[in-house]
Amino acid sequence: MERLVITRSVVERDAVLALAGELDMGGEALLAEAVGETLESGRRRVVLDCADVSFCDSRGFSALLVARQAIQDAEGALALAAVPERLDSLLTLVGAQEIFTIASTVEQARLLLAGTPAAPRPS
Repeated sequence: MERLVITRSVVERDAVLALAGELDMGGEALLAEAVGETLESGRRRVVLDCADVSFCDSRGFSALLVARQAIQDAEGALALAAVPERLDSLLTLVGAQEIFTIASTVEQARLLLAGTPAAPRPS
């Protein structure tokens, strides 16, 4: 089994989380933690670079949904980038292309998110 590894970076005002390995039950907590820390750091526009995701099952898909919800709850925006064919097939099968912003590259994903706030609105 290829454990999920998440590499974090910041590109201008956007957080980019590069996922590598298997997005499954073993990766759920890792993704939730990475997204939580990203939001705590004040970043609200998040790109998940999926280029190196080798496997994704229903638990991995659930982790993506939880990440999306956490980011939306923080008044942020999420985009998936460089989705490999197998993951794209899963997303298509479950109709997730209707709920996720999906781009072919990280740069394209960042451009799609450019119209959303980088930080939450003041109370």
